[in-house]
Formats: sequence, C-alpha cells, structure tokens
Amino acid sequence: MRPPERHPATVAMPAAAPSPPVGSPQDAERLADRLIGLMTVLEDVVGRETALLRSARLKDATELAQSKTDAARDYVHGLEALKTNAIALARWAPGSVDRLRKAQSRLSDALAVNMTVLATARSVSEGIVRSLASELAAPRTLNTYGAGRSGTSKPAATSLLISRSL
Repeated sequence: MRPPERHPATVAMPAAAPSPPVGSPQDAERLADRLIGLMTVLEDVVGRETALLRSARLKDATELAQSKTDAARDYVHGLEALKTNAIALARWAPGSVDRLRKAQSRLSDALAVNMTVLATARSVSEGIVRSLASELAAPRTLNTYGAGRSGTSKPAATSLLISRSL
C-alpha cells in the first residue's frame, strides 16, 4: 500500500535562520540589498508564471509552483528581518528605504497582474467545466426515420474522458 501523498502546503517549512541585528550602515545596506534581491526573485517567478498563463501553457505554469513557494517564503522571512530592523535601516540607510519602496511597488504591480491572469484562467476553466456539465446533462433524443418511429428513444449513458496531461 502506498503512503498517502502530502500536499506541499501541509509540509512543515524549516524556520529561517534569524537575521543578525543591523548594527552599522553597512549592515543596513546589506539587509536592504538582500530584501530587494528577494523581491526581484519573486517578481521574476511571478512574471514567468503570468506569461505562461497568458499563453495558455498551464502545465508549464504549474511547474513553477515550488519556485514561487520558495521565493515567497524567503520574501516573508526577509520582511520579518526588515520589521525587526526598520528603525536602524531608516537611520543608517535612508536611501535604501526609498529603493525598498520602489521594489515593493514593482512587486505589488506584478502580483496584481498575476492575480488578474489567475482569476481569468480560473473563470475560463470553470466556464469550460460548466458547459461540459450542461452538455452531458442535456436530454438526448435519437432522430429516427420511418413509419411508427418516434424521436424519443434515448441513447446509452454518455461518458467523459479527462486528460491530465494538458
């Protein structure tokens, strides 16, 4: 008997190593650069996913799920480090705060587009499933010809084959 499959969301993620406290202007710049790098990675993965979804390459887009999860997790850990060191960052690297805001704005824009594309893909998928269900549930009659034949005979049950290899 096979062990049950585990969904990635149920797998415990390892805790991130705590970020050392910012104690100098150089530390503040390194923290900002690290977080901007994490945002850039997440923005890139989201952008690739969006492009694949727009071109209806759903299977390829789903292959990015682990990369997207990892990038999002790293970004959240980076945000925690930023929150812990926000005052030091603002004091020692005020220019980095502006760079962080710009990077955050770009990431937010990319995520907004991604969410719109995902919602559209979901809507299209639901529409396809609804139309298939309606088509399969519709009453069917056979057209018969000849004397004494009525068009009320029903064909055998309709089957549906779904391919997961799209």
